[in-house]
Amino acid sequence: MRAVSPRIVSLALLLVIGTGCGQMSTSPPSTPPSPSADCVPSTRSAFAFVLNHSDATISMYTADSCTGALTAMHPATVPTGVDNGFNAESMAMDPTGSFLYVANLGSNATDAATVSMFTINPRTGTLTATSPTQVPTGFFPQGIAASANFVYTANSDDNSVSMFTINTGSGLLTPLSPSETVVPPLYSSRSSFSSPGFVTVGPSGQFLYVSDAGNGSISTYSINSSTGALTPTNPAGVIAGPYPWQVTFDPEGKFAYVPDEDMGNVYMYTVDATTGTLTPNPAVLVPAGNQPAYMAVHPSGKFAYVVNRYDGTVSMYTIDASTGTLVPNTPATVQAGSSPYPIAVNATGTFAYVANQGSSISIYAIDSSGVLTPVGTVQTGNDPVAIILKN
Repeated sequence: MRAVSPRIVSLALLLVIGTGCGQMSTSPPSTPPSPSADCVPSTRSAFAFVLNHSDATISMYTADSCTGALTAMHPATVPTGVDNGFNAESMAMDPTGSFLYVANLGSNATDAATVSMFTINPRTGTLTATSPTQVPTGFFPQGIAASANFVYTANSDDNSVSMFTINTGSGLLTPLSPSETVVPPLYSSRSSFSSPGFVTVGPSGQFLYVSDAGNGSISTYSINSSTGALTPTNPAGVIAGPYPWQVTFDPEGKFAYVPDEDMGNVYMYTVDATTGTLTPNPAVLVPAGNQPAYMAVHPSGKFAYVVNRYDGTVSMYTIDASTGTLVPNTPATVQAGSSPYPIAVNATGTFAYVANQGSSISIYAIDSSGVLTPVGTVQTGNDPVAIILKN
């Protein structure tokens, strides 16, 4: 029997608990941010894409450079291509901002899964499905990542990572041969099985990091620059918390961070630029809130943010420039919406966005000390699970 997505299980429990305790509320009405009198609007368009799990859609917005406000495009959404109850939980954009890829947990016809492919209009930001619209991938791909030339999915049900090359003209994906590499459990003392949940391409584009929720570890692979094939590094990975989330890096790729949902901590690492291997920070971890999930690092590399799903908050940290250690900011948290989940910071470091599974997006201004200040909200689709900014 196929394993059930841990995120879906967690969400179901959250809905039951929230309904029983009266904590799940209707999302507040949209409140647009106020403009700043001294802001000069950017001449470069910015866009936001939000993946709505229950709706099987992607919401599309333009982003105001002065206020951070999100304005729905026309049309406001595009279908992901699969809507059968096992809908998409993750998406990825290539570094050039030309293509968007959505990992569908199941297909309409079989238990096998697919990746939906879209081109991004550079002027309007509108998504257009490619032809063909999908390519097969492994079973239950919870995570997806893209580099300039390759795409990878973490397939939790067949303990593998699928590998694809990108046609940089059309955005179409072609599976490598072989199309998958097995992710073995690194620490037998923890478990005898693996369950890859997330994949992250390091900032250099040379290494891939796989979060293994079955083994509580992070596997590391070097990426063949010509073919995209993966080769385990030596050592092959590092231990993490019991349920490691996606690996997040600082902009220079010197430090890595992994929130752990079970323990409520963020594990910290230094990165070897030559080998890609991770080494635990001497402090090992820093506490976060209840069920920390997605994380974002400010483009300056000075600040970090972690979304706490059960608390409805975002933890804010400063980053020690020499060690990468996270230090709680003052204040240490800021309120988000109902059941917050993914977070994204724009390229200029002026605004942050948190998609709440209660169908809204919280918008924050970021000050010079890295503190988030709520400036508005906007409605989105049902159960948003991923957000990507194109600047």
